[in-house]
Amino acid sequence: MMKKKLLAACVGLGMMSGSYQALAEDSNPHGFLARSLIGDSLEKHGIQVRGWMQAGLIANNNDTDDVSKQAFFNSDEGFNLNQFALVIEKPVKSNIVSRATPTPAPMPEEMDWGFNITTLYGNDAQFFKTYGLDEDFEINDPADGNEEAFNIAQAYLEFYMPVLGGSNLMLGLFHTPLENEIGFALPAPAPTEFYTHPYSFMHGPAKHFGALWSAKLPSAPGENILGFELGVVQGWNNLQDDNGDLDVIANLRWRSPDMATWVDWENIYGNGAADSYAACGCGSPFPTTATEKEDATRYATYLTVSQVLDQNNRIAVEMTYGKQEKAALNTVLNGVTDAEWYGANVNWYHQLSPGASWNSRLEWFNAEDAAHVVMTGAAAGKAPSEWSTGNFYALTTGVSWFPHPAVRIRPELRYDMQDSDGPAAFANGTEDTQLTASLDLTLYF
Repeated sequence: MMKKKLLAACVGLGMMSGSYQALAEDSNPHGFLARSLIGDSLEKHGIQVRGWMQAGLIANNNDTDDVSKQAFFNSDEGFNLNQFALVIEKPVKSNIVSRATPTPAPMPEEMDWGFNITTLYGNDAQFFKTYGLDEDFEINDPADGNEEAFNIAQAYLEFYMPVLGGSNLMLGLFHTPLENEIGFALPAPAPTEFYTHPYSFMHGPAKHFGALWSAKLPSAPGENILGFELGVVQGWNNLQDDNGDLDVIANLRWRSPDMATWVDWENIYGNGAADSYAACGCGSPFPTTATEKEDATRYATYLTVSQVLDQNNRIAVEMTYGKQEKAALNTVLNGVTDAEWYGANVNWYHQLSPGASWNSRLEWFNAEDAAHVVMTGAAAGKAPSEWSTGNFYALTTGVSWFPHPAVRIRPELRYDMQDSDGPAAFANGTEDTQLTASLDLTLYF
């Protein structure tokens, strides 16, 4: 019933596209629905009410409806209601975009504060559940067999302070500052050019509960821009963590004076013992053999270099490495307690026109050790003899087209190949290659 109601709402949003056309092409469509209903009284106080709806169609080249794992977040062929999101926020006035970048803008001299509350419903919300918060919602009960979930994806306060070259402090529940891509279906300049995600993204956290300090070091106009982030959080995707230990986030961000070159080194380190919860499909995706009173160190790092080549072309290279001590899946499958994963991907973004880009991604990922519950198939209930491991290669290409600032359409093709002596990874364990074709639509309101 909930899905039918949301589909009706999506149809209603689609019918509103004619109203969107009445907007000037250079106007901001985000928050348009709220402004239409309640006026701009909230926006006069800096508060925005906005959202998006994303749905897609996906198919593969075999006789099964299994499109995991390369179609992540998707797992089944056909129609997927990926995300129906509502955001209420007051953006902080700062020269830093928290979790993203310091900017060349001068440092504001006055303190400021803001907040963000983001709710999410859909297939993708399964991967944004927070243990200790929304896994107990009735709609999220795995026993019901629902493909969709509902969660509070973000709920945080943010404070700006004129410290160093400018500083932001986030407190609460927030999307992770790690990885080249993000999970929300936001428009550019957010890094969401592709419908599917790389294996490195799958192996990272989705969100954290805790504190994150983002700062820009003082610099004069025309000098390189350097920023950093330090955080203490309650692990991976957890509001509460049975082991009681905090994880540490430490990131460095370097920008050239013209912002054409970006270098990001992102890290998270902590105890992964007893923080993976199979019953709700939430928490960390890396189960361990350690009890809550033991240590099972988990470390993940991402290094991303992005370069603007000219006004129409940009490339980004991401390299990642991770390690889990006392990895439960690897202990069962290989008799080895520790598990590692690592890989690299190269992304090319080509601007075809002001409203369209052609984007391609080439990736390699080593998952020879069994560590991740989705990557191996353990989360789907497969027996250890069916768990998939190996080296994975993928080529993705597609177009991101905005026929209107409030509408994004992305056709995409993706080909994946597995190199392994073990069980096949695709088509329910029957194929070691798979081609997927997808088309998704996002409406911003």
